Amino acid sequence: MNTKNLYAFTLGREWKISLAELMAIFGTESYQSHTETIAIFQIVGYSSEQLQRKFLTIGGSIRIIEVLWDSSAATFPTDVIEYIKISKPTGKIDFALGAYGVEFRLSDIGLRIKQTLKENGTSIRLVNQLNENINAASFKKEKLSKTGYEYNLIVIGSDGYIGRTLACQDIDAYTKRDTAKSRDMVTGMMPPKLVQMMINIAIAWEKISNKTNPVSIYDPFCGLWTTLIEAANMGISRVYGSDLSSDMVRSTESSLAEYIAEERVWQERILKVGGTPNKDFSDFQSSITQLDAREVSIAKSKLAIPNIVFENITIVSEWYLGEIMRPHEITLDKAKEERRKLERMYNDFFAGLTRAKFCKSIVMTFPFWNLNGTYSYFIEIYDILDKHWFEVVSLLPWEMKLNTTKWSLLYRRESQTVGREIIKIVPKK
Repeated sequence: MNTKNLYAFTLGREWKISLAELMAIFGTESYQSHTETIAIFQIVGYSSEQLQRKFLTIGGSIRIIEVLWDSSAATFPTDVIEYIKISKPTGKIDFALGAYGVEFRLSDIGLRIKQTLKENGTSIRLVNQLNENINAASFKKEKLSKTGYEYNLIVIGSDGYIGRTLACQDIDAYTKRDTAKSRDMVTGMMPPKLVQMMINIAIAWEKISNKTNPVSIYDPFCGLWTTLIEAANMGISRVYGSDLSSDMVRSTESSLAEYIAEERVWQERILKVGGTPNKDFSDFQSSITQLDAREVSIAKSKLAIPNIVFENITIVSEWYLGEIMRPHEITLDKAKEERRKLERMYNDFFAGLTRAKFCKSIVMTFPFWNLNGTYSYFIEIYDILDKHWFEVVSLLPWEMKLNTTKWSLLYRRESQTVGREIIKIVPKK
């Protein structure tokens, strides 16, 4: 395979959603191949630096790796040595090794590479202490994207490559934004990574970057403000939210204002030291109001959304997932009871969207219940959507056979009794 413009992304725990996110951002035509741990895309028109910055807004991938050339388990050590020599680094080199799709004794191989380069006069330090990939936290701690290198062997089927890691997920940044929220088990706790994935699935990167006709995000159940903060963090300049709770509205307004203020200060610091700011809030607009989501038809006037903005507004949200139940408490009858409650709520919500003539995409989570390994789904939502003239869009190409039978994808931690079914919805044409 031609390795020009090839980039590999190591996928998160919910790898199917990670893959759907990447396809939404870069287009299905860019997709080349994947396993459950890594996916390769041929991305044309963007520099490595641009993709490095973009990676900060991708929630489902752990690493982005620039593919250098073909490689294999047999040639990987010499390929690493050759690339280091080509790079002609000065001073002491810190490097790490990674392997995907192949068993490889990384520390052992790394020490042999280190010894060979030392004999040639290169000062070098191996980061890998064990015969396994280093995690994102170690990558950041060792500053491998700035002052060091991580070289990876990638094997998918009969294809093998050597690649250099451009960036790793900033775990600390996610943790900071997540732990800033109050832990309210009733309103829920949407993980920032999941929200990023949902936003990217809802809208493409090019649309986010469109300054003449900017994309807008609306969360009608803004709750603990995760969606709006993540949208702003991704560069979306129009964010709107509403919630039935006045306390949630005030909390969201305060948290969003605090986030924007902190980011503006940070971007000014970057500029002062001669760097290039990676965020621009000069045209940022937001509006948050108290509103019952079932009355979403009046949201446009309540939020003072201009007509041209409303025509491009996208909904990304999570409503009530039902009663919190421990494993021993959950039964089929209780799951059915929760479904009946949700049915009434969502029927009114989508009826309101129809009255409002909503015309863009919706990405939402809906609950499913784990009954001793058997899942009970909120199947009523599909009849509700059809009734109000909406339809479901497949999150991954149907021929890949990775979606559920309803074209959705599932997000659930192993310990959770209630998981999230992620659905992309559009008005029928």
